[in-house]
Amino acid sequence: MAELLVNDLPFATLDVLRRRARAARLPLSDHIRRELIALVGRRTADDTVVAFLESEGRDVEPEIDGDAVALVERYDLPIEVLGVLGRRARSAGLPLVEYLRRELVRLARQSTVDDALLEFREAQERDPALDIDMAAVAGAVRYARGE
Repeated sequence: MAELLVNDLPFATLDVLRRRARAARLPLSDHIRRELIALVGRRTADDTVVAFLESEGRDVEPEIDGDAVALVERYDLPIEVLGVLGRRARSAGLPLVEYLRRELVRLARQSTVDDALLEFREAQERDPALDIDMAAVAGAVRYARGE
């Protein structure tokens, strides 16, 4: 299942996650682990839904199934992380794997200036003849993003 999570991601998402993992000098699985742990540290709209459902007395405790166990084993996730992600998934009405797939896609779509520069650096590595002014690229990306 854990490999399914990675293999089931859209190519563009995997491309971004692999690029970020390379930049961090981490294996992809370690980078995904970091992303999932960091995700738990950020409040999301799903947390508001979880809080509301809990205030209404509804059960949002995560289901600990084979997929959840495989996630913990594959990504060495702390049980607290699994609990938060599981409650978010349950409140969204999604199986845990589908919820994580959705969140990883969302995270990959939140591109940064660093993501753009990494892409240009990769292009330059593939073709060393390319003369790219990285400062100009960074400035253009910041301008386009309104930063």
